[in-house]
Amino acid sequence: MSIEVNQLGSFIFEYISRYRETYDSFTSLPPNGAGYPKYPISPFLNSEAFEVILAEDGVVINEVADEPEHQWYVAGGPALKVDLEPSKTPKEVTKFIEDNGLSGKPIGIYRIVAKEHIPSSVWKGKIKNISYQKTVRNEDLNVSLHLMQVKTNLKSLICNMTFGAYGIVLDPHLPDTATSFGEPYIIEKMGFFPADLNNRRFFNYIEIYGQSTIEAWDKRIINLRVKNDLRRDFAKTLSNPDGDKGGSITMGATNQWVENYTNRLGKLKQAIDDFKNVLLFQSHETEDVFHKLIEKHPILLDVYGSCESKPQLHYPAGELSPIGKTYVEPDFIVVYADQSYKLVELERASKKVATKQGQPRAEVGQAAFQTAEWVHYIREHYNQIKTRYPGIHTKCQTSLIMSRSTQSSFNNVADINRYKEMIIQQYTIDEFLTYDDLFDRACTAYTVLTGLSPHGI
Repeated sequence: MSIEVNQLGSFIFEYISRYRETYDSFTSLPPNGAGYPKYPISPFLNSEAFEVILAEDGVVINEVADEPEHQWYVAGGPALKVDLEPSKTPKEVTKFIEDNGLSGKPIGIYRIVAKEHIPSSVWKGKIKNISYQKTVRNEDLNVSLHLMQVKTNLKSLICNMTFGAYGIVLDPHLPDTATSFGEPYIIEKMGFFPADLNNRRFFNYIEIYGQSTIEAWDKRIINLRVKNDLRRDFAKTLSNPDGDKGGSITMGATNQWVENYTNRLGKLKQAIDDFKNVLLFQSHETEDVFHKLIEKHPILLDVYGSCESKPQLHYPAGELSPIGKTYVEPDFIVVYADQSYKLVELERASKKVATKQGQPRAEVGQAAFQTAEWVHYIREHYNQIKTRYPGIHTKCQTSLIMSRSTQSSFNNVADINRYKEMIIQQYTIDEFLTYDDLFDRACTAYTVLTGLSPHGI
């Protein structure tokens, strides 16, 4: 027995509510939660509108979102262009590509040619046989659902929504009644359009399910689905910390992110082993030893971001820093998926932090001054780097890493952690770590992430 479209809407509202509640638990600090980073892992966290289509044998949940600002359907994509022979591409589009030297180059548009007739309604992307539609809103969630019921099967619906790309030109192996409950076909950041540009659709995020029965959408399985989906979404995001902008297609449980995520865990484990050896046998050497270690294993510096080594931030021509430099150079910049940043200064692990009298040693102040130079540069010359690091002037932290967590390094300070808090306050930096702190963080991250491993789901 098929679910009614209004029941489906009620299910989705409750799913979104449970998803957000469980996400809050996952991202809360211990002991209340697991301490996962607050990454935007799913549109169900913040999006305000979804299109929900109930077909005879399936369901489509499509995030209502703006398409990319650039002309993605001309160049950039990523998109599938449905075409015929001879091509229906407008001459002005072909000329634009030629004039810009893009002919024969990868432009993110993948042309696929139909070998059979494409009906006019499919070519124009019309959703046919709509028997019911209504928009409902949940004020508590700040989410609207545009509910739609169509008297057609899922394959025909997706065929029309993709202008024949799926169903006439390609066989996407859509989910069906034999597919496990809660395993969708997901398309992210992918466009579809016919070659003559009479219409287009860009799917920021769309889920396609192969069941429309009441059993598949029973509210009693929401908790199980939410926990599974959260692990999937976290693992998928953490397996790609660089936040690549390309589109993706995942088919049910056969997700490529599983391999990426598992490989990333293996890299973290190897990095931890190498870090341990350096701490044991080379911590007396210069900071260059640790710099090379982190260059080899940037995951040690931050599991959740991508790292750039020694980026040079140049002053405008003819201008110098307050102390006469032509550029400043952090040891690392960590870039996060939400366009936030961390600037990192490394010092020797053998350096001591406190004097006999208990004040921070001069080396601490010298290192902290370098972080101040970076912050001053960003505030004064953001225009120089805004293309390279968009938003860094508003979302940037500084981190100083030096010394070891030993009593000798801190000259027998009674409470090392409280002493580090005083250093942070005195020098106006956001983070002060020893190399032992950094090592412990990597070990903790490995423990947490192995709990997220897809093999343990």
